[in-house]
Amino acid sequence: MKSFFKLLPLSAMLLAFNAWAELAVIVAPSVNIDSINAEQLERLYLNRADRFPGGVPLKPLDQRNGSEQRKIFSTRILGKSETELAGYWSRRMFSGKGHPPHTVDNDEGVIEYVITHPGSIGYIDGDSVDDRVKVLLRIP
Repeated sequence: MKSFFKLLPLSAMLLAFNAWAELAVIVAPSVNIDSINAEQLERLYLNRADRFPGGVPLKPLDQRNGSEQRKIFSTRILGKSETELAGYWSRRMFSGKGHPPHTVDNDEGVIEYVITHPGSIGYIDGDSVDDRVKVLLRIP
């Protein structure tokens, strides 16, 4: 029982850190769009739209299942848990209405992918942003 109470403050700190994690939605600097809102992002990631302001085509990119970034993005933007999202995509694929976004392993993988595949859009931890990418939206 003593060890439970010793771990309680650590658990609370980890949960608090997770609650404050900020994501950045990124594209290659050459993409002709400067911002996107949460509703547009949700439509894009749920395969309900593929073009945005000014007719710019965008292809969504996901992080691997189980990653903190994916959990945060799924709940804050898509309003779904990873399990709910898997069910959503199973139904969409079975009915022929689309496939889930391409997946990469980590923040650096997202950065490299959006740079080498202009028109791709992804999300990373806000602390991973550098001058190789353009930030369209920050998700607190």
